[in-house]
Amino acid sequence: FFEMTRITTDFGQSLSLESKKRVAEVRAQLKEKIHPQFDTDFNIYRFVINSERLHKKEKEVIDFAAKALNNHLRIRKAFKLDTTPVKTFDENPVFTRKFMPRGDIQVDMVDKHNRLMWYIEYASVTVETLAHTEKSSSSVKFQFWQFEYMLRLVMAQEAKTGRLSSLHHIIDMAGYEINPFTMLFVSSGTLSYYTQLFHYENYPELVSPGSMVNIARWIWLPYKLVKPVMPAGFADRFQLHDSSFITWLKEEVAEEHIPVSLGGKNTEIKCIPAEKKSEDEYWKPKDNALLDALETIHVHARKKKHIRVDVNEVGKKISWYFRTDGDVYFGIFFVEGSGESIEDAKKEKKEEIDTEEMEMVYPYWKLTAKLVHERDELVCEKTGRYYLVFGNEHSWLTKRGVDLIVNVEKGDTKRRVHTDNSLSPSSLDF
Repeated sequence: FFEMTRITTDFGQSLSLESKKRVAEVRAQLKEKIHPQFDTDFNIYRFVINSERLHKKEKEVIDFAAKALNNHLRIRKAFKLDTTPVKTFDENPVFTRKFMPRGDIQVDMVDKHNRLMWYIEYASVTVETLAHTEKSSSSVKFQFWQFEYMLRLVMAQEAKTGRLSSLHHIIDMAGYEINPFTMLFVSSGTLSYYTQLFHYENYPELVSPGSMVNIARWIWLPYKLVKPVMPAGFADRFQLHDSSFITWLKEEVAEEHIPVSLGGKNTEIKCIPAEKKSEDEYWKPKDNALLDALETIHVHARKKKHIRVDVNEVGKKISWYFRTDGDVYFGIFFVEGSGESIEDAKKEKKEEIDTEEMEMVYPYWKLTAKLVHERDELVCEKTGRYYLVFGNEHSWLTKRGVDLIVNVEKGDTKRRVHTDNSLSPSSLDF
């Protein structure tokens, strides 16, 4: 017999003694530093409750929660989430450029479980606009900004009430139409990856539940497609309601906190629709000379490949440009020390490096640089060795091709780092 577990604190409750005990045990296992601003019992408990839903034995609950939180703390540090001002919805390009519909979080309206209400309409959602106009890393970055801002609002509610909170997300599906691109987004695993990345790995239990209302019958087709590849508990967190949802909703939240469009009495709650871009606004590569100069590497299934950059001066800038023939993981990791020869570098390339033991300085995310090519830069704050890592661990059979260029520069001096780690003068800008 194994030891059964349960959710030790539910939304709207103060943390139980058992929850506080588990929070303390997770804290004791943390390897990464936790910033004082983020270091609240509720924030740690969000990782515990996610683990409580997935595991039965107490040790498994603690171990899984600690590992997930450690990974999140690495990303927080790499992304500077605790040391730079958080972007509000007014500053987030996903809303200012109307890539997604915007519904503001109602910080003065809660359901019966102390969860802030967040209403949105999906009729205007067009996945292809964002996919054709923004690089994949920006899409992920914008969502991190969005979730971090939402977390701060929930943290303020918890500080005010002393009780566990989250966002109760009501998504009005009336008028939403699916198209082939959206089906591809669902069936390719991209939707599953984003759900895993935000709702499970980095901001667990922050949006809980997500309730879709006014769903049409055809929605069951993509739902059945995506449900088997989603993590455990997906159906509990993302609930579907047809047009007769209002009785259920009124049991959860007062009529005054439900918009008129959904049968409530609130005339103030609005949703700003997304805007579909025309094809002539889609991103296109401009520099054929740059594309002709790209070097190609292949990342085999279940493997990683890396390019190494030794930096001996603070303030140097590493910049990169790449396109892919499918989705790959990409991130940058750092270790102190440098100076090996090219021969050592070649030898090192044949061996897998252990990124788990390195400092993550550019978040390791799954990107698709097919429709929009990736280009970005990193200003080096420390001297040492930087590894640009491409990962294909998620693929069992298919290798990935990456066409790329990497520069390292300071002032007027710019050098290209080749795939064999050799250097040459560079005049290419991107």
